[in-house]
Amino acid sequence: MLSKGARITAGALCLLFLLHTLYWLGHDLVTLGPGTVWGLWTGGASAGFGGAPMAAYPVATPYELGLALLQGAAVGTAFAGRRPAGGLLAVATTLTLSLRVQAVVSTGSHTSTDLWFVGGGGIDDSTLTAVFLSAGALVPLALVAAVVLPAGIRAWPRPGRAPGRPPVRPHGPAGPASAIALGALTLLWVIWICYALVQSLGSGSGASLEMLFTGHGVLRAMLGMAPGWAWLTFLPLCAVGTILAATRRVSARSFALGTALALLPVAFLALIGSLRTGTLFELGDVAPGGALLGRVQMLVELVGSVVVLVLMGRRGVPVQPGVPGFAVPGLGPVPGVPGPYVPGSMGAPAYGPFGGPMPGAPGYQAPPGHQAPPGYQAPGGFQAPAGYPPPQGGFGPPPAG
Repeated sequence: MLSKGARITAGALCLLFLLHTLYWLGHDLVTLGPGTVWGLWTGGASAGFGGAPMAAYPVATPYELGLALLQGAAVGTAFAGRRPAGGLLAVATTLTLSLRVQAVVSTGSHTSTDLWFVGGGGIDDSTLTAVFLSAGALVPLALVAAVVLPAGIRAWPRPGRAPGRPPVRPHGPAGPASAIALGALTLLWVIWICYALVQSLGSGSGASLEMLFTGHGVLRAMLGMAPGWAWLTFLPLCAVGTILAATRRVSARSFALGTALALLPVAFLALIGSLRTGTLFELGDVAPGGALLGRVQMLVELVGSVVVLVLMGRRGVPVQPGVPGFAVPGLGPVPGVPGPYVPGSMGAPAYGPFGGPMPGAPGYQAPPGHQAPPGYQAPGGFQAPAGYPPPQGGFGPPPAG
């Protein structure tokens, strides 16, 4: 579980990330118009093709839309004190750091003679500079959040404190189904990387590695994400999400939900674009293998994200504390909660109601090696030990009369 200080600190930083994302989304809606933005995101329009740059070059992409949903969910759960805040904040911080580093590289390297954006020869320099500076300011803040989150992890229950509400694990089939969906995406990311490397290094007909992993000359927006950069970003996220979901860890629900929130808008808009342009079932003649792989990945992202959101969005199963005086594995018993009674554990003789018959009762046997003192005999008669003075007044039956 995440400590309150770490949750609030990371939530405040994520709020700054969200404001940055919303600002540039609003910038595009105002300068380009909703219709143009929709066309850019669904393949109905392109920026800067034919040597005629648009009056205002686009800044945001569908990844920004998914990032805004993720950051908003992380901020809301963090300030509301909800348990899923930890995983959502972790995914939001990772994606924010990755996308903003990409933006710093691309906007900082783009010039009028060395274009990093398609048809971006007439990009407004003031907007380009603003994107570069604002994205650069978020990088150290994201690094701070990346340090605060793991440092704020606390064990449950914490020694010396009341256990409070237990954390929850994925319910029923949510864990295995989400593990399958995220595992399939992980495999597709690996296949994509291998395919791109073979095409670039093997036959020489593919795009260069610089183009694939830095977006040099192929980006269509100032905050655009290169294909290879996206692979290296989502591959570890999906792999970690697969492991957490398969083992039904308490962080599996929020981590998987965050990944699905980021991927769903991208896959949905890609599907709309394929239907709009009529290319859903067309593979083309240039790279049919890559086109087929792209269609499969789009569908797996769309279906898998929906499955994860539906199943992991259900109420989870609370972690069971175990036996009375419960002990969470690796943490020991909770202080202040009595454990089960063990005869003889408190230094008392192990006889009586818990340990066996009393001495002298039928069935009583003396411990091995025990010797009675001289002059002792079993109940039914009393004899003082040898050399012991005879009893004085106050012993025996009361005087008659």
